[in-house]
Amino acid sequence: MKWSGQTRKGPKLQMRTKRSHNSDSVIRSHLITDVNPDEGKSSPSNFINNRLILATWNVLSLESSSSKLYELAQNVSRYRLDILGLTETHKPGTGVETLDNGALLINSGRSDGCRRQGVGLVLSKAVKNSLISYTPISERILTARLHSRHINLSVVVAYAPTEDADRKTKNEFYNEMGGVFDGLPGHDIKVLLGDFNAKVGRDCSLWPGRIGKESLHETMNDNGLRLIDFCTMYQLTVGGTLFQHKNIHKGTWRSPNGRTLNQIDHICISTKWSHSLLDVRTCRGADIGSDHLLVRGPMKIKLRGVKKVQESRIRAPAIEQLRDQSKVEEYCIALQNRFSTLPVDMSLDDEWAQIKTGIREASMEVLGQRPRRRKQQHLSQRTKDLIAERSKIKRKCPSEGFNKCEYSVMNKRVKKSCKIDDERWALRVADELELASKHGQQR
Repeated sequence: MKWSGQTRKGPKLQMRTKRSHNSDSVIRSHLITDVNPDEGKSSPSNFINNRLILATWNVLSLESSSSKLYELAQNVSRYRLDILGLTETHKPGTGVETLDNGALLINSGRSDGCRRQGVGLVLSKAVKNSLISYTPISERILTARLHSRHINLSVVVAYAPTEDADRKTKNEFYNEMGGVFDGLPGHDIKVLLGDFNAKVGRDCSLWPGRIGKESLHETMNDNGLRLIDFCTMYQLTVGGTLFQHKNIHKGTWRSPNGRTLNQIDHICISTKWSHSLLDVRTCRGADIGSDHLLVRGPMKIKLRGVKKVQESRIRAPAIEQLRDQSKVEEYCIALQNRFSTLPVDMSLDDEWAQIKTGIREASMEVLGQRPRRRKQQHLSQRTKDLIAERSKIKRKCPSEGFNKCEYSVMNKRVKKSCKIDDERWALRVADELELASKHGQQR
């Protein structure tokens, strides 16, 4: 689709355009975390040639149930998502964790510990090696920067106030987000993901290059007007309005009674690069217990990843064996035998090298290699089966009363099963700690 004001130049031609006046600016924040792509890795010229899958999802909470992170990892793998912006995570503080499928979850929540708002960014196992830096701005805004083949990619995840919020709250949010965009490198491709509670209209003649003709709504609300003004100021295009789909594949939120369908979650991209966005639609089968739908959009761009150096795993001795007195005596004898054979006339460096080698060899000989610890599965197989059953119900027509009732019943069963798994896990950990305390094992 093409409309007035939108360029359709190829990537190589766009690379020759004049750089922006603020191309050398950076986000000046003490919270920025830089990632060294060359540390412990080989050639950074490994390009990800597949399409980059962008997505945004309001998950309502990642803290309400212990199964949320498992469900999130399952959906990331199933829909092959590379960059997923999360809103309403309800995770306090900031941090990074790895999901079961190897994806990286970056969180930005409230600093007061309150489990409200919160945004996050999920990078797939392949894409996370392209990460340059990330900055948790607040509980509503998170930024990250990734390597690309030609120019880098700046991703911003945002969660806007609701339509009923007061004007001051909305102004503060967009002023803060404007400051974030002012600090992004001007030559980067900008991608804005999130829940903006914004209904965008179809009148593209008033907003050339900002919206298309395929919006779900004919008119826009106050949040929609604010989003379009922001996109106009920073040269962004709302991707969900460009592609023709059925209305059921445009709506991103359904009311509890099932009668109202709104398009309020959006994927926005720099207008200059909007031709790289191939499609935007919702995935109604994605299930995480939220009334929002997953919004998915493939993008034609090559990210520059890096491969880790294939290093052998460090062999560490099982020092826990030294709690056994017989092992201590055997270990001391092995050390004495090795130190007794050391030559006398050596330099200090050679002597230290011989001592280290002797201790290492004696440790591996007497104590053996420490076994690899595998992550214990928190959820039972029964809970996982219930989650899969609930996902099958979600793929049916959600507007039918019977399906809604069936989904609600199954959702309660999943929560109850998760609660039982949590209690069993807590009891298991308590038993392990008590047993370790009896044996004097404080590690």
